[in-house]
Amino acid sequence: MSRTAWMIAALLAIAAAGVAFADEPESPAMTSSAAVSNVDWAGNWTRMELAGKDGALKPLPAAAKLLFEVDRNLYVSLSIGCNRIGTQIVPGEGMSVTFAPGMATEMACPGEIGDAEQRLTDAIEKVAGYEMRGSDVVLLDAAGRPLMLIGR
Repeated sequence: MSRTAWMIAALLAIAAAGVAFADEPESPAMTSSAAVSNVDWAGNWTRMELAGKDGALKPLPAAAKLLFEVDRNLYVSLSIGCNRIGTQIVPGEGMSVTFAPGMATEMACPGEIGDAEQRLTDAIEKVAGYEMRGSDVVLLDAAGRPLMLIGR
């Protein structure tokens, strides 16, 4: 899905769902779904690795400036140095988790940061679950392949 299509889908989904913003109280659905997960998602994540074409997790490019902040309602503000992405973590039963359709700015991001950002947005769309590796969280696709690792 193109970045523009992703943004349009996100805006439509947010409008249809009547999503609560950070200054609004949590909805019962947010509270109950957040309670299912055994990960404390809220806070700042300071490390990220993304799967390369070979499927192996690799650190972000040296020029990346990671921002991965999750608030108490599981809203995510995310950037690796170019565009800002806004989405929400949606925990499911057990070790399942997805990201809600998101929004992103649309600046042109050249070189390795642009390539990494494309892998990041592709990964966000495919996340279906997670596993723990020590204190790190590895986000997985539906087949159990690693897409992204986040750590504090």
